[in-house]
Amino acid sequence: MIVRRLFGFAILVSATLLARSSGAQGARRISFLNDVEPILTRAGCNQGSCHGSQFGKGGFKLSLAGYDPDFDHIQIVRQAGGRRVNRTMPAASLVLRKPALMVAHQGGLRLAQGTADYRAMLRWLADGSPGPNPRDPVVTSIRAVPDHLRLVPGQAAQLKIVAGYSDGSKRDVTAHTRISSLNDAVAPATPEGLVTAKRRGATAVMLRYSGLATVTLVSVPFANNPVSFKGWKAEGFVDRAVENRWRDMGLAPSGVCSDTEFLRRASLDIVGTLPTADEVRAFLSDRSPDKRARLINRLLDRPEYADYQALKWSDLLRNNRTVLGARSMWALNGWIRQAMASNMPFDRFARELLTARGLASESGPANYYRVATTPQDLTETTAQLFLGVRLQCAKCHHHPFEKWSQQDYYQFAAYFARVGVRPAADGANEPAVRLLPAGEVTHPKTGAAMQPTPLAIDNGPKLASLGPAADRREALAEWLTSRDNLLFAKVVVNRYWGALMGRGIVDPVDDMRVTNPPSNPELLDGLARDFIAHGYDIRRLVRTICTSQVYQLSAHATASNRQDEVFFSHFRSRRLSAEVMLDAVSAATGVPERFADLPPGTRAIQLPDSSVASPFLDTFGRPPRATACECERVSEPTLAQALQLLSGDDVSRKVASPLGRITALMKTGKRDSDIVEELYLATLSRFPNAREKQIALRPFSQLPRRQAAEDLLWALLNTQEFSYVR
Repeated sequence: MIVRRLFGFAILVSATLLARSSGAQGARRISFLNDVEPILTRAGCNQGSCHGSQFGKGGFKLSLAGYDPDFDHIQIVRQAGGRRVNRTMPAASLVLRKPALMVAHQGGLRLAQGTADYRAMLRWLADGSPGPNPRDPVVTSIRAVPDHLRLVPGQAAQLKIVAGYSDGSKRDVTAHTRISSLNDAVAPATPEGLVTAKRRGATAVMLRYSGLATVTLVSVPFANNPVSFKGWKAEGFVDRAVENRWRDMGLAPSGVCSDTEFLRRASLDIVGTLPTADEVRAFLSDRSPDKRARLINRLLDRPEYADYQALKWSDLLRNNRTVLGARSMWALNGWIRQAMASNMPFDRFARELLTARGLASESGPANYYRVATTPQDLTETTAQLFLGVRLQCAKCHHHPFEKWSQQDYYQFAAYFARVGVRPAADGANEPAVRLLPAGEVTHPKTGAAMQPTPLAIDNGPKLASLGPAADRREALAEWLTSRDNLLFAKVVVNRYWGALMGRGIVDPVDDMRVTNPPSNPELLDGLARDFIAHGYDIRRLVRTICTSQVYQLSAHATASNRQDEVFFSHFRSRRLSAEVMLDAVSAATGVPERFADLPPGTRAIQLPDSSVASPFLDTFGRPPRATACECERVSEPTLAQALQLLSGDDVSRKVASPLGRITALMKTGKRDSDIVEELYLATLSRFPNAREKQIALRPFSQLPRRQAAEDLLWALLNTQEFSYVR
């Protein structure tokens, strides 16, 4: 035992002498910031599941992904009595021996002996374990070489990651970059940067180093040879941008949808309302070549358009009487609906919200500051709503997938430091949004007061001027809605593209970050610039998308584009939202829904908030309006939804109602075949084909006529075709 201990001591002394000798030979000094932190990050020591978690592991805590080098150096060198570093015998330091499994380590082997990283850590320890040096160059950029891979299944390629530093130098940092594919099914990536194409499609490989992130795009085309575009004709910049991406990916589009499919699709998408049987007949009989464009214009002029848009933005602005009270809730609902009905330019919409003040029951937009009540809540809400930036992570630490730091977060929050909700100035006991004479946001680590600063968006607008007595929100609104702020326009057009096409160009639609790249950058950029050029006109944006040929494609995939999920080569079917579904059931059965304390005839898409009781709407996923995230609305089908349609009281009652559609049909004296046609038109917005008609007529000869009609209506309401936009 004594011999072994002495022998081990000799190895430690030898390793120490070697490390010191290596440093004495003029090798590059090991930097804590540029060498040690990247080693710890690549080894996973500072990730959220290890020492980078909120409370650390085993009494040892590091900043997540190394975002705070000063803190990390203290934790390694000084915390716990300095026991993690042995200055006399560096090779005996716990910070080296534990990850090398020379002593027990719950995290397993993280730093194998003899590797370059092990030797670098040993050299750093031998040099006295110096901390971050202000003179050290800092990483200002990272890029991948190449930045776009085009592969065929089975082919592999090696990435090289190059970091640029503040002193103008560059370094290959591949060995210390966190590398991961965003879609392993298409092209997985090894930690060393080897990317292998697995199946056809597209993805991106995420690269993270020293608090910065970027991606390498990976394309695995669906066809190796040029594809045929027979029957396709691009009509505008939207179609041309989509076509360019198809050609690049070897995709051919499906054919154009039928007139009945288009009528139903456009009606549900634009006004959230099923077309009536008479509307279907009229549209089918119209032989005008521009009838689809004219339909879009008619739908945009209907009052239901404003109702449906108000529902969308009431969700995102979290309008709810539980938080605001009934009077304020109605004030905000009325303002939103009026803004949509008058086609208020969206930059003005955002500006009025951000700069609002006054009585909450009179100034609808003032309630923006009653839903989100603290500078931190307002920061996260504003960034996600109007920039598609999810800043929540940066509240506590550097964003793991973006460049945003705590400093960025609290500087942005400073715009909201001097706004608050107080009783009205005239003494009335009613909440009012007012500017405060003073107030600052401080950094939670340093305690320093933060200077209001917008997010540093690439190629974004310049900082708006801000006087000492100015309303900081005015400067924020000026910067946010600047024509140079392309990100503001991008998140709006992306939201609408996602709503109309079933998936965003960036998806999720409110997660616009470098590590979540758009599937078609040309399309996103083109829509955003067109939106700005035409005065942030929402109606025009909807018209532009809905009159494009890509919106009018069939939902039936072809053999060649069946695997495409992101390039819009065929229309993406999606389930009706909760309110649209309830209204559709009511319209098909001819029995309006009744809502407590609201006038008869109020439709689900007109409901002011989610507090109106409706088990049906809750089952079908209406959002509680607790966050500003689009993800609150549940779109995935569930067993409870199927049971609601199959045997729920709401549907059964409407189908059998003596005041409903079936009763009205029985009184008309129509033939059985006419009744079948009428029910198909009222539910699926089309005529039945010959086989469907034959099957539907059989029960009329076997059952009482009313029962046969009720059974057919019930069956149609339970088809997938009824529940989906196709």
